[in-house]
Amino acid sequence: MRGASFASRSVRTETTHMPAINATEPSHVTANGIRFAYHQAGPRDAPLVLCLHGFPDTALSYAQLLPQLAAAGYRAVAPYMRGYAPTGLAPDGDYSTTALGRDVLALIDALGARDAAVIGHDWGAYAAYCAANLDASRIRRLVLMSVPHIGGAVQSLRQLRRSWYIWFFQLSGLPERRVARDDYAFIDRLYRAWSPTWQVAESDLRPVKQALAAPGGLAAAIGYYRAMFRGSSRAGWALLSARTSPPTLMLSGAIDGAVGPEVFGRSREAFTGPFEFHLLPDVGHFPQREAPDELGQRILEFLARDTDGQ
Repeated sequence: MRGASFASRSVRTETTHMPAINATEPSHVTANGIRFAYHQAGPRDAPLVLCLHGFPDTALSYAQLLPQLAAAGYRAVAPYMRGYAPTGLAPDGDYSTTALGRDVLALIDALGARDAAVIGHDWGAYAAYCAANLDASRIRRLVLMSVPHIGGAVQSLRQLRRSWYIWFFQLSGLPERRVARDDYAFIDRLYRAWSPTWQVAESDLRPVKQALAAPGGLAAAIGYYRAMFRGSSRAGWALLSARTSPPTLMLSGAIDGAVGPEVFGRSREAFTGPFEFHLLPDVGHFPQREAPDELGQRILEFLARDTDGQ
């Protein structure tokens, strides 16, 4: 693995300046039976780059990356994932990884593209893995942030402790009440724990809390975790575990409080195509929010290899 280095844990005081995209007027498109809201930058006839957010987050997580991609000649689209308002809820209640992967492929179709480069963070990364494993011909390149490929993850007791919230979310009813308490203070605590040197601003978290507070929004977000172990979870795990072929750039924060760097130790084994990994010093769980300039530079260099044939 390349780029694995650590830096001192000085406190990051900068905050994001939201938004560089039109945050109040998203566009809409119907894909895979769901009306998706999305933000867009760049010409509609340019190569498509889909930017997929995770939990707890929204499409505005990519507010600074979308203009960078557009300036480099891409059509950058950041949808609100299924269940995250103003995108609609899953009509059948399906928040499985297989459904997420199908959403990605359907969005590519609905946006009028033949294929796309896909940038995924957290659950967005799992959606990207699944889309690539469902139909690799539709995915030009993958940029995956903050979660490992299941087929190459290294398990540890320390990571099991970090993942306490996954087990908590399996309970019925209690997680919804606990997360919503005190104006979603649970979300503030997650951000502080997962990105310990980044002083997140309330303006960054307000849209996240609003999406969760929308009717059905919190149950949908937690539903992603519940679907991991229920219903058709076996098929979803098989899809996530399969080796992935598109050229891939994997990025993770060195001080991520949700997913430790040790879990990425066997990542290369899970990919059949070109692969590189970078551990970002002094960055936590949200690289696109914490270090947008560095992240944008790495992503643009990686995407440019489409034309370089690398």
